[in-house]
Amino acid sequence: MCGIAGYVAAHPDRAPWARLEGLLDSIRMRGPDDEGLCLVSTANRTVQSYRTDRTTPSIRPGLDHFADAAPRVPHDLALIHTRFSILDLSDRGHQPFRSADGSVVAVYNGEIYNYLELREELEAAGVRFRSTCDTEALVEGYRAWGDEVWPRLNGFWSVALYDGRDGCLVFSRDRLGVAPLYYRQTPEGFFFASTIGALLNASDRRVAPNVETVAGFIETSLKDFDESTCYEEIHSLRPATVARLRPGAHDAQSLERSCFWRPPSEQWRAEDVPLGEAVTRYRDVFFEAVDLRMRADVKVAFELSGGLDSSSIVAAAASLGHRDITTYTIRVPEQDEEPYARSILEKYDVDYRVLSDTDASFVDDAVKFAALIEEPYHSPNIYTNYRMRETMKRQGVDVVLSGSGGDEVIAGYESSFWPAARADLERDNRRIHALTHDLAARFRTPRRALAFLYGLGRAALRPNHARTRGAPESDPGATPAERLERTYRTLSYHEQRLFHLQIGLLPYYLCSNDHFTMAIPMEHRFPFLDYRMVEMGMQMPTAHLFKNGWTKYVLRRAMEPYLPPKITWRREKMGFPFAYDRFLTSHRGRFEPLLEEVKAHGLLARGPTDFETLLNGNAVRLWRICSTGLWLQGDHHH
Repeated sequence: MCGIAGYVAAHPDRAPWARLEGLLDSIRMRGPDDEGLCLVSTANRTVQSYRTDRTTPSIRPGLDHFADAAPRVPHDLALIHTRFSILDLSDRGHQPFRSADGSVVAVYNGEIYNYLELREELEAAGVRFRSTCDTEALVEGYRAWGDEVWPRLNGFWSVALYDGRDGCLVFSRDRLGVAPLYYRQTPEGFFFASTIGALLNASDRRVAPNVETVAGFIETSLKDFDESTCYEEIHSLRPATVARLRPGAHDAQSLERSCFWRPPSEQWRAEDVPLGEAVTRYRDVFFEAVDLRMRADVKVAFELSGGLDSSSIVAAAASLGHRDITTYTIRVPEQDEEPYARSILEKYDVDYRVLSDTDASFVDDAVKFAALIEEPYHSPNIYTNYRMRETMKRQGVDVVLSGSGGDEVIAGYESSFWPAARADLERDNRRIHALTHDLAARFRTPRRALAFLYGLGRAALRPNHARTRGAPESDPGATPAERLERTYRTLSYHEQRLFHLQIGLLPYYLCSNDHFTMAIPMEHRFPFLDYRMVEMGMQMPTAHLFKNGWTKYVLRRAMEPYLPPKITWRREKMGFPFAYDRFLTSHRGRFEPLLEEVKAHGLLARGPTDFETLLNGNAVRLWRICSTGLWLQGDHHH
């Protein structure tokens, strides 16, 4: 992963070259290994490359320093890159990267895992490669196939490339939006970058909070589901999008967008894909997804929570023959999953490491961390992930694999998905399957069994009428986030999974995760978000996901030979809970004043606004308000 930025000047004879340093400085933390930029005159179809003080020494000779050159070089397009080297650590991976014939130049943030396969295909067509990096496979792939390259890529990316053949500036973002790409229109031109902070530096004008987006986040925790951000003038390119600026265009309204991928809209029928076949197909693709994500020329490690998803990734990597496997587990006193994580040692010889007290300094770091995230965030839990990855980085890790995304793709959130999934099974004449699963789930633990025996489980014996189809209640004053949240109960099971994939959970998580992980920097890889895993998971019959009281049944069966039963058939999922009420009570003096900051910006439109009432009634919402206050308190919002 890396940092990218640039601009298209509104007035070619007055390019905003004075903004280059600010853009560059704001993405430097994402790329400590190398940096460079190029200035393009789209009218003359000329591309000139420049160095900075941090450009790799071996390629500095022959390149002018941009600070000396920019004011006197006619240009209307700037492409900027800071490199975090993962594949081909040599200077051959320097960006901006030009194609062999010089017609295409690109800045790229991400990782194309199937670059070796793409390279073979391109070499067979006569392309001669100069490096072993994935960037060249992407650039030469675009030169050969144009926009047909995007569906061929397996990985994540945000790309800005200039195609000298037609004079277009082309942007692309990966299918699920793992790599961010923001843009802002100013009187000086169209600016784009990997970070929001870079775009705050694109103008001297203060950027106001986006009241609708922030208020919607406070009420629902939903954001990053459309092109809006928490800033009025800063937007995010949608995932799975290709956007073009034609020659002469220099404003956001001129972006020509197209979508190159959509998740499947229908599921397979259980009769057409028997469970045994589904298990084999799912396991084969999963192992391939893990294997591809082991490609790196730097140290790769694994986050191991003790849950099914992260444990499956470690088991797959070890079973595929990968050596030197290092895992990291966090010990959380409230819900200690470490004994489950440790059971992986029963099957595999891994370097097993346990961390604790990872959130001890959160209160002192709260404002600084808010600046790294760049927007309000849902829980201090993610600070724990940040500190864990900082420790990993100090121990030589540059790439981490985690099980994130598994619950969204194969319906792991039972409380969110089961009512609609049950109705789905009943409509498919599988009421006995639904009843069996429901009963088994309620007896899965002694606590659940006791609840059932006291009559709280009686609903399992009746058809499910809780979900009401039809339009949600109308509220003209509701934010887009609130309107979306209210539609959830009206959605079918498959629509609910699409909701979490595209609106509810994943977009926000990927965005915030990128911001704090690349501030280290560290590259985060998601085997469960391999697009083939997503397509297969979204098509998987409901009966193969909920069975005999177990969620994610197809994954449990697929990994049964590779995991200890303690993990495969684990009775209850703990997760990493956060004690909001206790934390906010203990640090009331630090966080209570933040409410006034949020009120002053008009971001609390409804509900109680005093600390005590919020603490006792909805401590999670109170934290979202406090997080918003921390964001406003920092000077990064203007």
